[in-house]
Amino acid sequence: MPRITEEASRARCVEIVNAAETLYQTQNYRDITMAQIAGKLTFGRANIYNYFQCKDEIFLALLQREYTLWEQDLAALRDSIGALDGEALAAGLAASLQKREQMLRLLVMDLYEIEEGCRPNNLTALKRVYLHAVDTLESLLRACKPQWDETQVDRFIYAFLPFVYGVYPYVHATDKQRAAIEAAGGTFPDKSIYELVEQFVRKMTADT
Repeated sequence: MPRITEEASRARCVEIVNAAETLYQTQNYRDITMAQIAGKLTFGRANIYNYFQCKDEIFLALLQREYTLWEQDLAALRDSIGALDGEALAAGLAASLQKREQMLRLLVMDLYEIEEGCRPNNLTALKRVYLHAVDTLESLLRACKPQWDETQVDRFIYAFLPFVYGVYPYVHATDKQRAAIEAAGGTFPDKSIYELVEQFVRKMTADT
């Protein structure tokens, strides 16, 4: 049987990740199976294992793609606008994360399980892309806030990144979670990811 071209091989890899992404739109991570992913492909299930050892590695590749897309948006924001005031920076970062709801869901809902099931070299590849996104975020801050020193940049980054990891549940609660909050005497915030991120960044950059 002839070997497929490198281009066709890359296309198959993308098709696998796209199939997993489609399933993730309507199902929980734990419920998705390799058989379901294979059912959405134009080639046989056995071929999946030429690219990914398990479901976890497919979703790791999806998360890696999400990080890459976010990094590209951060770079575009940095390169197209230059020095920004706090409100413009807040709006740009909020818009970049509003587009990446899938990334935020993967980070808060399924990251530990995904990473635990992956081979070390695949996990290293993800961390490399993540660090590149952090570097681009740092360069964006330096372009927008040239008056900030190293301490101010670090303070923002290590407040912002944990915030990013936790923002998704405040926007996407289950009916059961909402009912429990109400039964406990609380109310669930009616906020979008854009609103929460924009408010946070604006506060972090105020008067600095």
